[in-house]
Amino acid sequence: MKKSMLIKSGSLIFFIFIAILLLSNCSKNSTEPNQFNFPDSNLSFSRHIRPIFEDNCTSSGCHSTANPAAGLDLETPAPTFMSNDGPVVFPYDADQSILYLIISTGYNGIRMPLNRTPLAQEQIQAIKTWINEGAIINN
Repeated sequence: MKKSMLIKSGSLIFFIFIAILLLSNCSKNSTEPNQFNFPDSNLSFSRHIRPIFEDNCTSSGCHSTANPAAGLDLETPAPTFMSNDGPVVFPYDADQSILYLIISTGYNGIRMPLNRTPLAQEQIQAIKTWINEGAIINN
C-alpha cells in the first residue's frame, strides 16, 4: 500500500513539474513583444509582405482564395489587389491605397484585421514602404 502511495505522489510531483515548465515557457513567450525586422527599403513581397498577409489576412479565411471577403484575395501567389470596389493598392502612393489606410488608421470606420489584434507598427510601416516602392510582387 505504501508503495502505491509513493508512486502516486511521485507521479503527481512529476506532472506538477511538467506543468511548471510548460507554464514558464508560455509566460515568457506571451510577455515578450513581437520583434519584426524589416529593411528600410527594397522590401520583397515574397519574403516580407506576403508573410504578413498569410499570418493576418488569409490564415483566418477572410481574404483567402476560397471565399475572399469584399472580393479581395490575398492568398494567390500574385494578388491583383482588386476588391469588389476596385483597386486597394496604388503603387508608389500608400496614402491613397485603401489597403494601407485600412490597416493603419482605418477606412470608413473599419480597421483590419477585423476583430483581431491590429498589425504591429513595423508590419504597417513595411507595407507602406513596399507600396511606396511600387508594390512589386515579383521579388
